[in-house]
This record gives sequence, structure tokens and C-alpha cells, in this order.
Amino acid sequence: MNILNVWVLSRPALRSSSCTYYLIASVMPVPIFIIVTPVNQILVNNRGFYISGTTVTCKLVMFFISTSSLWYASMLVCATIDRFLTSSTLVHLRHFTQVRVARIIIPINWILILIYLSPFTIIYYYDPMSSNANKCVQYSTTLISIYLISRVIVYYVMVPLLLAIFGTLTIYNIRNQRHRIAPVNQFNGQRRTESQLARMLIIQVASYLLFFTPSGIIYILVTFFPSLNTSYYATIRSLAGAWQQGGTKENISMGSNSW
Repeated sequence: MNILNVWVLSRPALRSSSCTYYLIASVMPVPIFIIVTPVNQILVNNRGFYISGTTVTCKLVMFFISTSSLWYASMLVCATIDRFLTSSTLVHLRHFTQVRVARIIIPINWILILIYLSPFTIIYYYDPMSSNANKCVQYSTTLISIYLISRVIVYYVMVPLLLAIFGTLTIYNIRNQRHRIAPVNQFNGQRRTESQLARMLIIQVASYLLFFTPSGIIYILVTFFPSLNTSYYATIRSLAGAWQQGGTKENISMGSNSW
């Protein structure tokens, strides 16, 4: 399905839009996010082996999962902001929707995420004496707690908030455009392409908010209210995580089906 999305977004008619580049970039890390956990579960059930159950993978698995999920979310935010700017009536805002701007923002965003999440390679370590089944445990310090809280705020508060705000503003701008004078024929093709991209993005944003919100609420509650970190809420968090993973697959699928 990821290959299908890349193929759809790589069509010549869409290459002139900066939003296309953000959406293609968002697809790339998705396999890491949606494959690691199922594969790990299969290995645990059939072999009793945890992917994160070694000195090296304990650090890398948590780092790659966290990086891929935040990368996907950040590119979706960039695409949403891009659609808002494109639909704006202000010319100086539309200047930021050029392809060359997207080519600059994408690598800068990638570097910033790598830097921000690099502590994940440090705060987790392999402890063969741990009671955890996978022996991968987290250091417990005040600084680490503050850092993890910041990640919860960024991923589960700021990202959904930005998606909701700019997604709503984009819909508002598009509806206003329908009441204006229709463009001349030579721009009809471009307008149709922009409308398709906007529709695809709105579907993905709505899907993201639907599937990621339950998991976000649970993580926020457990993070800010440690007394709720019980086996009961751990089970709910696992179910919310499974719902979130299913949402990532569905989000990508609906993106290609919207064409």
C-alpha cells in the first residue's frame, strides 16, 4: 500500500505541488511503525524472542519506533499547513507553498527530529536481571521524566492541535473559494489537482485524529497522573496502541483510495 501511495503521488500532475512532497515523505517511515510491533509479537508467541531483548536492539527499536511515528505526524502537519497556505487569499502566504521550500523544510525537519529523539538511545538499556519480559528497561531520573513529558506534549497534544486548527482553516478557505468567481479554463486543471490533494489530506487528518486520540489521552493520563499506571490502564494502553497502529494502516490506505 505504501508503494501504491508513492506511485499515486509521483504522477506528473502532482509533482508541481509542495504538498505532494510532504505526503510522500510521510509515507517512508510508516513500514517501521506498523511492522516492528506485529513482527515482535509473532516472534514472542512462536519463539519467545523479543526484538528489543538485546543490548543493541533495546536502544534502537525504541528510537526507530519513536522517530518514525513523529516523522509521519510532522510531515502530516507540514502538509496541512501547506494546504492552508495554498488556499489562502494572501499572496505572500502562498509564496511558502513552492516546491523548493518543501525540499528545504523536509531535511531540516528530519534532522531536528533525530536530534530531539536521540536521547532514546540513552535512556533505555538492557538489564538481564529485570523482571520485564524483554529485559529492556528505562532509566528513572527527573530529567528523563521531563523529557518524556515533553514528547507526550509534542506528539499527543501539539500535533493533533495543529492538525485540527489548520485542517479546519483549510476547509474554511476552500468553502470560501467556491463562492468566488470561477477561474479561467487554463487554471481549471491546476485547481482540480489542488482540490484532490486537499481532499486526500483532509481524509488523512480526520483519520489520524480518530485513531490517535484515544492512545494520546491514555498516555497523557498515565504520564501526568502516575497513580493511574496500573495493570488495568496498561491493558487499555495496549488496546489503544493497537487501535493507533491500525489507524496508521487505514490512514495510508484511505489516502490512496481518495483518488
